[in-house]
Amino acid sequence: MPKNELEEIHSLCRRLVKACGEKGLTSEQLSPTRVHAGVTNAGMLSEVIRCMPDKAEVLHWWWSWGEPICPAEEIDKAAKMIAHVVTPRHV
Repeated sequence: MPKNELEEIHSLCRRLVKACGEKGLTSEQLSPTRVHAGVTNAGMLSEVIRCMPDKAEVLHWWWSWGEPICPAEEIDKAAKMIAHVVTPRHV
C-alpha cells in the first residue's frame, strides 16, 4: 500500500474514532486500518471496523464479517450505522 494511501486511511480512522465517540461509543484505533467501537455499559457489545479498498479501489468501511458499510469519506454515516449495530435494543 502506498505511503500516502496508508496516511489517508490512518486519518480516516482517527476521524471515525472521533465520530463514534460523538455518538456515545467507546472507540479506539487499533491499527492504521482498524477501529474498535462499542458500548461499554452494555456488556461491551463491539465491532472492529476496517478501512480498505473495494474491488474498484474505492476506500470503504467494512464490518468484521466482510460486508461494506459505506464509502470511507462518509464518516458520519459510518458512525451512525456502527452505533445502530452495537447499541442494544431495550424491549
